[in-house]
Parts: sequence; structure tokens; C-alpha cells
Amino acid sequence: MIEKLNSIGIEITLEELKEIAKGEIGRPHIANLLVKKGVVKSFEEAFERYLKKGAIAYVPKALLTPSEAINLIIKAKGIPVLAHPVTLKLNYLELKEYLKELKEYGLKGVEAFYTEHTPEFTKFLIDCAKELGLLITGGSDFHGENKPDIKLGKGLGNLNIPFEYYENLKKALDLI
Repeated sequence: MIEKLNSIGIEITLEELKEIAKGEIGRPHIANLLVKKGVVKSFEEAFERYLKKGAIAYVPKALLTPSEAINLIIKAKGIPVLAHPVTLKLNYLELKEYLKELKEYGLKGVEAFYTEHTPEFTKFLIDCAKELGLLITGGSDFHGENKPDIKLGKGLGNLNIPFEYYENLKKALDLI
């Protein structure tokens, strides 16, 4: 993306992005830099003109297979967890089978608590996790300024992740 932007006369560097991102670099960081440099007036304009699919600087994400992703996480001494399972748009039976398959690859947990999950879906995921011996996790989907309505540790609405699941996750991490 940097190369594409540079090729059309928009000078940005990896070093500048590293300063903004302070870690993993993504499209939102590039958008923020384009705003900061006055190339565009807004975050939305950066995506519209340069970063969205089909735009001049768009580069598709490199995708890993679930097995590759799980293996990389394990190799990095992390705990592989299926996040945002609601976004998979699978029915309950399909999702349970998918969790079984992912467990064979080394999956260790599932995000049962998420702001877009219904109480019924959360219960289903908790039941699946218990049956399959997976850790139960949750997340607020906090992304800082990129999602200002989502509060760290709170998410949207009345998200409440029981502390015991954090403790279980911490114990599992201590065993690695």
C-alpha cells in the first residue's frame, strides 16, 4: 500500500506508520496518516479514495488457513481462540462442527461473550466450549479511536464477561 501511494505522489514511509501504530500496522493507521499529512480531510475520505477494495492503493490481505493461523499462534506461545464466531454466519450445528475441526488443529478457546451475540448464542457457545473442553473468552471489540462508541472492557450495550473466564485464560497462558 505504501508503494502504491508513493507511486502516485503521496509520500509516506513505514517509519511514519510505525510511529502512529506503535505495533501492528493496518489500514486505519494509513488513513490516519493521510489525514495528518493533509492528503485527505477525513478518515472516511482516506478509505473512500485510497484504501477500500477497488481503490487505487488497495491491497488484499494475505489470508491464512485456520490451521496455519492456529499453528502460528501456538508457535508464538499464544492461545488460539475463535473470535467473533457470529460473523461466520453458520447455524448452530455447522458452528459446533467447525469448532470440533478447529480443535483438531489446536484451537484452545472460543469467544462466547461479544457485543453482537444474543444471550441465546452466548449460552450456545458456552455449552459448546464446555462440551469440547475449550476455554471461554470474551471481548469488547475495542479498537480505540477507530470505534469510538465501543469502550474498553465494556463493548456496546450491557456486555459483561465473568471474571472467572479471565482467570481460566490466565492459568492456561501460565502453562505455556
